[in-house]
Amino acid sequence: MGLKHIIFFILAVGISLLGSAYRWGDSAHSIGLIHTNGGRVKHPSFLKSGKSRYAFISTATVMPPYSGDARLVLEGEPEMDYELSLSRPIVDLGFRRLPKFDNNVLYDLTPRDRLAIWIVIKPKDKDAACGKQTLAFYDTKTSRPLLRVPMIFRGKEDSQDAYGCCR
Repeated sequence: MGLKHIIFFILAVGISLLGSAYRWGDSAHSIGLIHTNGGRVKHPSFLKSGKSRYAFISTATVMPPYSGDARLVLEGEPEMDYELSLSRPIVDLGFRRLPKFDNNVLYDLTPRDRLAIWIVIKPKDKDAACGKQTLAFYDTKTSRPLLRVPMIFRGKEDSQDAYGCCR
């Protein structure tokens, strides 16, 4: 191996280590289970208020016996603009079945499907992004909740109560 390869390797490792220490301030992740009894989320996600844009990813597995279509909605006050998308591989090798996603509806979910939903949230007023929002999954036929993913927007340091919530 030449000196050029060694330098490139060291540089790549250094950049990766520096990048892994940085956490975007406007993003969060949640893990959930889609189920007919309302689903379950491992933990809520916390976002810091005061940003003009937030990126959030919710990964979920469809648990048996559920199958069907699910409508996704961002609920909470204040109302915020948002866009949803289903993460798809750049090159689909056919290892995993992905449902169709159109107009905020997941079509033809089957047990054991694994999903990654991206939501980009744009508050109408960046200082008003405070409190609790919920990414809700509802069965399209029965309107029953399948999963509710809480997102808690914490206020700036000087506007928080003892629990980090907005005042």
